[in-house]
Amino acid sequence: MVLKNISDFYCKLIEDGTEKYTHKMEAEHIKLWNKSFLSLSFLFFAIAVCDFIWISSLISYCFFLLSILFFYVIFTDLKFNALAQTFAYLLLSFIFFYISSHTGLGSGIHFYYIPLIFSLPYFFKVSTNKKTIALIGFFLFFVVFLDVKTNFFEHPKKDMIFLESLLGSLALTFWLVYFIIRKQAISIKFYKKKAEMWVREAEIDVDKLKEVIDMAVQNNSHFFPKFKKLYPYFCQRLVEIQPNVVASEQEFCAYIKLGFTTKEIAKFTNSSVRSIEGKKYRIRRKYNISEKVDIYIWAANL
Repeated sequence: MVLKNISDFYCKLIEDGTEKYTHKMEAEHIKLWNKSFLSLSFLFFAIAVCDFIWISSLISYCFFLLSILFFYVIFTDLKFNALAQTFAYLLLSFIFFYISSHTGLGSGIHFYYIPLIFSLPYFFKVSTNKKTIALIGFFLFFVVFLDVKTNFFEHPKKDMIFLESLLGSLALTFWLVYFIIRKQAISIKFYKKKAEMWVREAEIDVDKLKEVIDMAVQNNSHFFPKFKKLYPYFCQRLVEIQPNVVASEQEFCAYIKLGFTTKEIAKFTNSSVRSIEGKKYRIRRKYNISEKVDIYIWAANL
């Protein structure tokens, strides 16, 4: 019973925030982010406990606070906020600088800057966040330079702190490498699936497509079964994203996929334009499609 409760709680943590995304790849990336924050929280907590037991230095309190911070982030929308991510990097840089200034350069706290620098491309897209990366990079360089030039303190247990810092930074580096590989693997998996879908759709027989379009125009009862055979991936994605989607909603999405306008769908299905607009609105709500997104482009890219 206890193990089941722990398992349910873990699943809830990992799934947090995925409901905001309709695309499965984006949802998988959010799960990966949650796992990374959770593992970071445990790692920082382990470092804090080890330091508290064997060294009893300032490090234990700082890493304990970091552990709470990363655990808290899982439950909030901060993980989606670029400004919050930038602040987290600056905060981590300052905390490592603060610890180093109270333990000395010989304590090896500066090792933690290495995974911090190399993790920048993981948390920020280089193509769209060049200024942010440059700002954080400059701040890190400034902090390290200031630490080297002004830090003359020597901690009586610097050898033990050095070993702890070395192991902790190595653990962070392995964590970073693992999650970068996992992120790439998720992207490759879904892009490969998307490529297969494009190839299959490119090979669609023009005569069969014309037949399906004619059936739609005539409001033929065989339209949707024929469409499903022609676009199996489309129907699978509709169910994957929203398992409780009903057949009538899938059929309506089929009309959207084929590019029919609101007036055309109303004419083919003997419905009013207002009724079709209402169906479009319900599809947007069910699949969390933003008003800024063209529903026809959404259907084409599904």
